[in-house]
Parts: sequence; C-alpha cells; structure tokens
Amino acid sequence: MVRLKLTFLFFIGLLFSNCWEQLWGDNDLGDNFSLLEGDRTEDRIIVYCSGRSAGACMAGTPIVPVYSRHMDSEGQYAEYVETANSNDNFIIAKTVQLKDKRTNYWIITKGYGIDNCDKINCDSIIQSHVLGPLDQNQFQKEASKLKINLRFQ
Repeated sequence: MVRLKLTFLFFIGLLFSNCWEQLWGDNDLGDNFSLLEGDRTEDRIIVYCSGRSAGACMAGTPIVPVYSRHMDSEGQYAEYVETANSNDNFIIAKTVQLKDKRTNYWIITKGYGIDNCDKINCDSIIQSHVLGPLDQNQFQKEASKLKINLRFQ
C-alpha cells in the first residue's frame, strides 16, 4: 500500500513538473516574454516577465496589448491576444479589439539583451522593438521584409 502511494505521488509530481507553467497560464515565448492567460479569454496578454514563482511567470510589464489598450477607461476589457507564436528572433501576435471585433497584428523583435528591468523601467526600450498595431496586409509585408517564418497556430 505504501509503495502504491509513493508511486502515485511520484506520478503526480512528474505531471506537475512538466506542466507547472501551463497550469499557471504561462506560455513561454522566449527571452523573458510570456503569454499569460487567466480565467477568461480576454485576460490573455504578452508580458515581459518580472515575477516568477517555481519557474512560471506570474507577473510582468504588459507589452501586447499595453495596459491602456487591454483595458478601457471604465476598467472593462478592450483588447486581448487571440494567438501568438515565437522563434529565436521574433514574436508574432494577433489581438482582438472587443468593441468593434477588429483584429490587429504585432511583431516583437527579441534578442536585444536587456537586463535589470527589476531595478529600472525597461518599458520604453521594449516598446521600441514592438511593431503594431498592423492590419493583415501591413503585417504580411513586414513579416516578409523581416523574413519571419512563423505562422499563427
């Protein structure tokens, strides 16, 4: 009986260690960027991670959409990330504006190596590497020009 319990605990531990980040809604996009998900679809936002717990990103600086686009002046959801994908150099994201159901596209350049964002505000540095909002045609042109070989899942 003790052996069965230990086997069960080992299995549960293995499951949690492999899925811990997804359980907390953290989808790692590389270079300290994460797509955070909450209880609602409208919670989805890309952040530059500033707070980690057990390896999972728990908080960060809103990148796409920035806070003023994510929430309206009345504190209601206004825009959220529908989908995102990344490679070593770029993150692409598609957002939806709730009021008019408009789709926007974004390109985030990675790999510019910033440090100490826990001590200084790196938001303007990061935002200088964010291209968007773009419509679908603008996005396709920019992605082609930058040779981004990513697709939305």
